[in-house]
Amino acid sequence: MDGASLDELRTELATLVATEKQISAERRRLHNQIDYGYANAEALAREREVSDERRRLHQRIDSLRELLHAEGLEPTTSDSSRTALGQWSGISPDLAAIGDASVGEAEL
Repeated sequence: MDGASLDELRTELATLVATEKQISAERRRLHNQIDYGYANAEALAREREVSDERRRLHQRIDSLRELLHAEGLEPTTSDSSRTALGQWSGISPDLAAIGDASVGEAEL
């Protein structure tokens, strides 16, 4: 791959990650609405649409990361949001790091 196409991939990855954060925030809001008893057909349908879009974004993000990793340019698990605890919105990065260390120790 040439430098220009790699830059385009990095730009696309950054855009997708930013979009995913917005969609995840909307999904969390919808989940809260549903969880706290304000579910209606419209909220449930919108949650399904948002979840499907989020899943498509994750697949594209993962494929771009794998492609960049294959080129030796981008680690596949570079951020804490991809760790076991970090993927949960309610877990702070500090707690996720502690939990991930505990998991690593348990595997020894």
